[in-house]
Amino acid sequence: MSAPPRTSERPRASRPAERPAQSRRSADHPQEHLLARRHARLVRGRRRLMGAAILLGVAIGLVAYLAGGREDGASVASLARPHAPPRAEPLPAPAVPTADRFAAAAAYARARTGNASLAVVDTRGRARGLDARRGYVSASVLKAMILVAYLDLTARRGEPLTNSARSQLEGMIRRSENAPANQLVQVVGAGGLREVARRAGMRRFTPLVAPWGLSRITAEDQARFFHRIDELAPGRYRAFARGLLTGIVPEQRWGVPQAARDRFTVLFKGGWLPSDERGWTVHQVAKLESGRGPLSIAVLSDGNPSRAYGMETVRGVAERLLR
Repeated sequence: MSAPPRTSERPRASRPAERPAQSRRSADHPQEHLLARRHARLVRGRRRLMGAAILLGVAIGLVAYLAGGREDGASVASLARPHAPPRAEPLPAPAVPTADRFAAAAAYARARTGNASLAVVDTRGRARGLDARRGYVSASVLKAMILVAYLDLTARRGEPLTNSARSQLEGMIRRSENAPANQLVQVVGAGGLREVARRAGMRRFTPLVAPWGLSRITAEDQARFFHRIDELAPGRYRAFARGLLTGIVPEQRWGVPQAARDRFTVLFKGGWLPSDERGWTVHQVAKLESGRGPLSIAVLSDGNPSRAYGMETVRGVAERLLR
């Protein structure tokens, strides 16, 4: 069998596939291709860093926000729980005495024999009164004004309070002795009493030196005076004055101190005076101190059939005020 005839044609070589222009350029310039790849990686790295920085800033801001609270002061805990309704502020304590208690005391005073006047400066500094501007003779309640006038005069002169003066003042206030009052009122005079009245804001006071017990007073003025008695006494002698007015002897602790019992610290002065024309004059003026603040009470009366009856009027009024 004969071999097949040879052809004169040579087999064609296969042509390589045509590459894209970019690849050809890259192949032609390998260094440029490397630089381009590095640049792309650098751009991608910068973008990642920027994204991380943004996320970090947001995270820091969120932490600061949660740690410090909002601008309006709400804490993290308050944001996490529902808002509670605002708590109601407690109402202020009612004044002592209340309007109802004052009305009860005034009704009692009106029903008593003779004349009775009542004035109160309550624990909020408000004044109430029943016939509070009616004039009465002062009796021994004037001794509290003599005390303040004498201490003020001594302080203004820069003189020491002598043992003799201390003894006289103690007898005049704690035991209501008249002899020391006769001497001390001569020292302060009507002018000294008027000055105390002026500083206290008293408007209807008429002082007498002899007899001092017939000076003219009103319940309104006396309540005002006792309400301010601490500031009216000079600072260097204030504790001494308070010691006298809180240290009245037991047999004279009738009326307001009886009604107050141990609920208040009571500074007070009482007085009484018999008269054929006026019957028995019986007064008591007091400042009462407690946690609610100070209040002052003045009960003045005349036309009482007896001293005991007048004392009962004072006690009955005070009990109704402080009940």
